[in-house]
Amino acid sequence: MTSVSFGDLAQSFLLQRSNTAIKTTLQSLSTEVTTGIAADPGKALGGDFGKVGAIAHTLTTLQAYGLAATQAALSASAVQDSLSTLDGQATALSTSLLTAGSAGQPTGLQTVATAARGALEAAVSALNARVGSQSLFAGAATDRPAVASADALLASLGPVVAGQTTAAGVAQAVQDWFASPSGFAAAGYLGSATPASATPIAPGESAGASVTALDPAITATLAGLATAALIDTGPLVGNAPAQADLATLAGQALLSSSDARAGLAARVGVVQARISQAQTRNGSEATALQLAQSKLLAVDPYATATALQSTQTQLDTLYALTARISGLSLTNFLK
Repeated sequence: MTSVSFGDLAQSFLLQRSNTAIKTTLQSLSTEVTTGIAADPGKALGGDFGKVGAIAHTLTTLQAYGLAATQAALSASAVQDSLSTLDGQATALSTSLLTAGSAGQPTGLQTVATAARGALEAAVSALNARVGSQSLFAGAATDRPAVASADALLASLGPVVAGQTTAAGVAQAVQDWFASPSGFAAAGYLGSATPASATPIAPGESAGASVTALDPAITATLAGLATAALIDTGPLVGNAPAQADLATLAGQALLSSSDARAGLAARVGVVQARISQAQTRNGSEATALQLAQSKLLAVDPYATATALQSTQTQLDTLYALTARISGLSLTNFLK
């Protein structure tokens, strides 16, 4: 019977190839034991990637909705913060105005007028707030400020109230200018009359605060602040009784617009709730899909652990065999 033997170089090559193959298998099995997921998806799925592909596509879509919903939530929160600032300025000033109007002292009237200009500046700053590069209250014109500066607003009101001689006349003129399409909407508002587009936050659902500085609750508040700022710079300067009346009217206007501000904040709150609910639904669906994906690619933990132990034994045997062969010599062979 003819025997076939391998030379030393061929034998070494075979041992190295076996060593590499066993180590590769050992690495794959170790990964599977650790993760519980098949290292070779194609083999685990029998070559049918349809279900896994559909799940992966849906997960990618949900991730995109998640990013959009996060941005929408940030914008809505910033709008709510700005409205809170606006309401805080108006509420605090209204009390000071009514007190100053009741007292009728020139010094107190001048002080509250100065405070009113500061409140108007703070309100304009809040309305010109941005999230990233997006202006919040400018409607579709998200690349620009929503409202002109406080100085610009008061400058525009100068000619409007110039001919008035009574507190009621000044207050009404200011109110009319802020409500008129040819007044604040044309000279004070810098944004677009078209609201910003809603953001897709979930399959078939979009949401956005969509509030502009032209909202009646905002224009009424700005009118009250501007009226108060004209106490010591408008046509009533030098007429303390009329200035006191104007302070009272401005304070009353700010108080009367508080319900509108609260209603606007509530509407934004509803949008925030919708966004939060969409985020929760998206997260739940993504979790369910990830579990389904894991089940499709899952391995039998017992069988995998057994295979891992068997492969480890093969590797140990190979090392022992390699060491044995390496230790062979002519002297040992002849003994």
